[in-house]
Amino acid sequence: MTLDELAATSPRVAPAPVPAWTWGCFSRRSAVYGSGQEDTASRAVRLQAQGLTGFLTVPGWRPDVSARSGLHDCTVEQLLDLSASDGGVADTAWSDGMMSWDNSSRFQPHNVWPEPGVMARVGPALTQTAPSGACLQEWRLEKNSAGLMVGLRLMFETGLDGLTRPRDGGLIICGDHCLFSLDRRRPLPTDAQLPQQMRQAGDPYAFADMAFDAETAYARRGPDGAFVVKLSTNPFHEGSVAPVTQGFAATSIAGVLRQQIGEGTEQIVRQWRIDTLLPNADVRMVTEMDRAGAVWLKREAGVLLRGL
Repeated sequence: MTLDELAATSPRVAPAPVPAWTWGCFSRRSAVYGSGQEDTASRAVRLQAQGLTGFLTVPGWRPDVSARSGLHDCTVEQLLDLSASDGGVADTAWSDGMMSWDNSSRFQPHNVWPEPGVMARVGPALTQTAPSGACLQEWRLEKNSAGLMVGLRLMFETGLDGLTRPRDGGLIICGDHCLFSLDRRRPLPTDAQLPQQMRQAGDPYAFADMAFDAETAYARRGPDGAFVVKLSTNPFHEGSVAPVTQGFAATSIAGVLRQQIGEGTEQIVRQWRIDTLLPNADVRMVTEMDRAGAVWLKREAGVLLRGL
């Protein structure tokens, strides 16, 4: 079955720990730091289901390796720059206007963004401010975020070798937008970022095989219903079709789904815990205003909103 079919026949609704105005797929406009610097070049997306957050950040200076055939065809310096991306999933909590994250699974071996976020939204604009004042991120809600909403957390995987192992990761779908994340099978030290560990490795290419065993990717649904990878921690996977909605089945365990990818000796089986499974989540571009604000906007709309 597909996730669309499962959501329609067996939706799973639980009390959402975060407000509905945080749901959906958001692209980042900028990250502004207390040091006075601003990053508008990096590409970043965040997807929010009811209790699961997914994110992906690719630095604006990541090299173009489209002329290379794969990771082992890159130079060591290119590998170092490619390994600076980050992405993953985390369980979400909410308190007093602040969003926090726990139990994260991510591409980088330690948490680059340890602070919670003070969240606010006006229309499609979402701001996320670190309580310390170190950083403010500004996001925009993407169109077509309404509809199918999925939040799944990976429990374990039976790989091509036929062995079943615990593996972390997650899958979030908001309408036509998707983020999937797989943790690496072999953990790496958590005391330094990947570029530093790779630079210190005796064989950078062998280290790259371990580092890029993890992946976080953002995909969009096309006219044929397939999700195509638009951005990934592994640029060589961009443009491929992501197997994120097919091959699912309910299990005898409540709140758990099984997914089969491929067939025969090429088959991978994954078991997922459901956070969110809704066929038609309501994700809107508009946000609430008090009466005075609504009156003001209506009065001045002829000038302020003209041409928009």
